[in-house]
Amino acid sequence: MTSFAFAAGLLLLVLFALPLLLGFLSGRAYREGRNRVALGLLLFGAFLGLLARPRPLGLLLLLLGLLLGYGRLRL
Repeated sequence: MTSFAFAAGLLLLVLFALPLLLGFLSGRAYREGRNRVALGLLLFGAFLGLLARPRPLGLLLLLLGLLLGYGRLRL
């Protein structure tokens, strides 16, 4: 039972971290002029952001990652 809870928790962590990471990478790619790569990363991040259970949170993390990647802020 503990291994199932650990696996479920790890899956939730990845589901929340991926929109942030993909948004960050999309912002960096757009800033470097790779528009098609940025669009693909952004679309996949939006898809994963919609899969996260509280929907506004997943999309908010995607937007935060996009702003961090495109703007002057760095992680």
